[in-house]
Amino acid sequence: MIRRCWLVVSFNNSITEKQYDINMLFVLFLFGVVSCFYIFYAQEMGQYNGDFYIQQMIFYVLGFAVAFTVLHFDFEYYLNLHWFLYGFGLFLLIALDIIGPHETIAPYTNGAVSWFQIPGIGSVQPSELMRIFLVLTLSAIIYRHNSRFREDRMLQTDLLLLGKMGAVVAPVIALLYRQPDMGSIMLIAAIVVALLIVSGMTYKILLPLIGGPLVAFLTFVFAFYQFPELVQRYLLSNLEGYQVDRINGWLNPFEYVDEGYQVLQAMTAIGSGQLYGNFDSSVYIPEAHTDFIFAVISSMHGFLGGAFVITLYFILLYQILMTSLRCHNAFGKYLCAGLIGMFSFQVFQNIGMGLGLLPVTGFTLPLLSYGGSSLVATMFALGMVMSVKYHSKSYFFEAQKE
Repeated sequence: MIRRCWLVVSFNNSITEKQYDINMLFVLFLFGVVSCFYIFYAQEMGQYNGDFYIQQMIFYVLGFAVAFTVLHFDFEYYLNLHWFLYGFGLFLLIALDIIGPHETIAPYTNGAVSWFQIPGIGSVQPSELMRIFLVLTLSAIIYRHNSRFREDRMLQTDLLLLGKMGAVVAPVIALLYRQPDMGSIMLIAAIVVALLIVSGMTYKILLPLIGGPLVAFLTFVFAFYQFPELVQRYLLSNLEGYQVDRINGWLNPFEYVDEGYQVLQAMTAIGSGQLYGNFDSSVYIPEAHTDFIFAVISSMHGFLGGAFVITLYFILLYQILMTSLRCHNAFGKYLCAGLIGMFSFQVFQNIGMGLGLLPVTGFTLPLLSYGGSSLVATMFALGMVMSVKYHSKSYFFEAQKE
């Protein structure tokens, strides 16, 4: 059989078809409605006094304004701006480390110094922005590295890329460890893993780099139950008291009731919802409007409510994935991949800790938990995703085969 192929080429190499991502904007609107509704329900539990749902509405208006502004900014410009943004985020973390703990500017809250208190604005968490700036910087590093070593890529060049990424991440990890903010460190690790997977790095590096920590984690969980005395003697005895409490509260909450109080209450609330939900608010949920908003959702509307929220997240992540696949610019692909890693891990971790499957880390549930810093930073990140679609170029190359 004779196979013939025509390559149709236009006089213009490409054309930019600017279009808003209406589907993503609609999904974000649904998240806003769901978030404000359940925050209103959560604040009725009497833990705090305040109209948090009204403030969340204001945060969403601000977040949409930020996202709409960012999507008009061509994402390729970040190739020249990422070092400035990275430096700004690093400056905020250093300033927080120098100033805190301070009663009014950088207070000691929930066992860490992670927030700036700004009069007239409220609390601002620098690590929320730093994570996004890291995604930009690491994506730019991978993009430029792969462009330089496109033809002669080898193990040595992959190790060089790994060294570049490590040099950028290390100071951020060190500053977050001093706060301490182990949740943000875990989230940055998820971002790095996602970008390493799509970077084209050889499996000889990826397997031990990703598989090693995973095996160590599973080994620790196994040893905690099978060899508790050895774990206590050689590992837990070397950790800080609050770290030991979190581990015991996670893996053995029914014995360490005080340490596992949050997990037990969240699990009770989720279980009480059953299939259709239970409108009885007698089950007290700590941090109901922030860290454990998923427990509120599952308690109020049961399994169906929780499944609806998880479906919304799947739709959002799918939209980001499709934006990445349809983008002809490698930098845009890396940018979307890093954000997919960040959001998916954050959702998995937050829901997992409410179910007692993962340790409590203080993660918010993106787009649903109350909080201005988290919400505006998330909308900023999604604005960059929409920018990738809005400014992506369509090429007039079409191959036809018979």
